Amino acid sequence: MRTQKEFHLQHLGEDEAWNLFKKTAGDTVKKRELRPIAVDVAKKCEGLPVAIVTIANALRDERVGVWENALEELRRSAPTNIRGVRKNVYSCVELSYDHLEGDEVKSLFLLCALLGDGDISMDRLLQYAMGLNLFKGIYSWDKASNKLITLVENLKASSLLLDGEYEDDEKSLFFYESMLLRMHDVVRDVARSIASKDIHRFVVKEAVGLQEEWQWMDGCRNCTRISLKCKIIYELPRGLVCPELEFLLLNSSNYLKIPDAFFQDTKQLRVLDLSEVSLSPPPSSLGFLTNLRTLCLNLNRGELKDIAVIGELKKLQVFSLVDSVIRQLPKKMMQLSDLRVLDLQHCGWLEVIPRNVISSLSRLEYLSMKESFHIEWEAEGFNSRKRINACLSELKHLSSLRTLEIVVSDPSLLPEDDMLFDNLNLTRYTIVIGNRMVYDGY
Repeated sequence: MRTQKEFHLQHLGEDEAWNLFKKTAGDTVKKRELRPIAVDVAKKCEGLPVAIVTIANALRDERVGVWENALEELRRSAPTNIRGVRKNVYSCVELSYDHLEGDEVKSLFLLCALLGDGDISMDRLLQYAMGLNLFKGIYSWDKASNKLITLVENLKASSLLLDGEYEDDEKSLFFYESMLLRMHDVVRDVARSIASKDIHRFVVKEAVGLQEEWQWMDGCRNCTRISLKCKIIYELPRGLVCPELEFLLLNSSNYLKIPDAFFQDTKQLRVLDLSEVSLSPPPSSLGFLTNLRTLCLNLNRGELKDIAVIGELKKLQVFSLVDSVIRQLPKKMMQLSDLRVLDLQHCGWLEVIPRNVISSLSRLEYLSMKESFHIEWEAEGFNSRKRINACLSELKHLSSLRTLEIVVSDPSLLPEDDMLFDNLNLTRYTIVIGNRMVYDGY
């Protein structure tokens, strides 16, 4: 919270704890037959505010039988030992998780816990959720964004998620405003413990360091999701032997060499986030990931060259290169016929988009080139055989496009017939001519 001085909130006294519990649980606890049970449940929270609010929200407006069952579960619970989290506090958070209705909201909760400390971007969460097919039967990104908002509100109502800070200077790619979320430290620790015991094991390592620390990988063969933040390390092991792996988040604060064979045994991978990893060049085994849906190469400081291997990822739906150093998109991107999201925001080095690449992405729903000022659009009417770069008229072929953010250096590059957007059904757009905002709206 950027406070000048921190005051640690201690456990509440019995009266304070009960007052907070009553306020959160509502009028239900005033019922004569329920009150003594509610008092015992409140005592199991051991005065910790996050546990009190979490369990009171989970049981709010429930019948007596549900309260009695919850108290019994809290009494017999034998949770995994988590440093700094007392047994009953763990039980309260776990019980609230158990009371979530449906696999989708539970899966989203565990996914949030996988993403580390600090704020969680809703944009990022949507890209991961869609890549993992978290929302069964939903394939439209507009509908998926509405589904995500609904599930997030459910988790916030259960006090399992909190509001983060709003980014006033940034716009969301998928939502009307940039929304950030947070997860309380205690809740996150419990969620990770739940995930580690789940049928699909998760692994989170916040500070992977020296090479000898990689011995933990021996126990990850059956993991489905791994989140790694590397420090003081410049090369990964030769390969990641995780045949069931579906999600890999790998961040590094320095140049990190990824061996060519690293992804050879992760062919089930659906989401790969290598943000803040310098890929020069990308490992050749990236081409093995034929099931990949979401690929994030954001904040890549090493110049991305020779990424033609991307063309092998035929099922890719999200390709994000935000704030990365890349001068030219590969022509083989034409093969990504199922791509729905292409995010090229803040790619200040990007100059060349080969002709016919954009028009080939016929299923594209979101295209952002916000503040990518150096793209050399080809002039209309130029000899098509000699033309190297894309021209703006290629956008006419994107009939599925809903969001468009582009920068055009010169008005003369726009089609003379003024029919550029007639075939599009845009719900949101930002068009900058030179350095001046010309169109911006929903």
